[in-house]
Amino acid sequence: MVDDPERAAERDGGRISAAERAASYPGGRMSFIEPNLLSALAMRPGHGYDLKRIVEEMTEGLVPVDLPGTYRLLRRLEGQGLVESAWGPGDSGPQRREYSLTSTGWALLADWRQFLSRQRYVCELTTGAIDAALSLIDDPDATDAVEAAGRLAQEVVPE
Repeated sequence: MVDDPERAAERDGGRISAAERAASYPGGRMSFIEPNLLSALAMRPGHGYDLKRIVEEMTEGLVPVDLPGTYRLLRRLEGQGLVESAWGPGDSGPQRREYSLTSTGWALLADWRQFLSRQRYVCELTTGAIDAALSLIDDPDATDAVEAAGRLAQEVVPE
């Protein structure tokens, strides 16, 4: 069973790693929203609607974000000391809460980068193994799927 990020933070002196954060959201979709939202905030402070739009543009719509979910996540990140907010003037109406990264948020963003780089490498190895396994269908002489997967994985991700 995966630890709740809040309990993990208490156990580890307040710091929750990107790996623990990603593991706390089964299915993975939520695990992509957080690093993208942090990236958007790293580019410039903003309010929820703008940040939602930036995340969807950065991810070419592959990480859809609902506006209420964006604000819930921003409030949670603020409660964890990863972002801070202040009231600012609205474009043509009431004031809006503008969010920005804290130094702890910047550190988590760097941790996400390291974690996601490793995940990308694992995905490349896995797709290489799948490609090798599927290539056996077309190669009646292939007798060792593990050897074929290893060869293809080396082509995909050279040492």
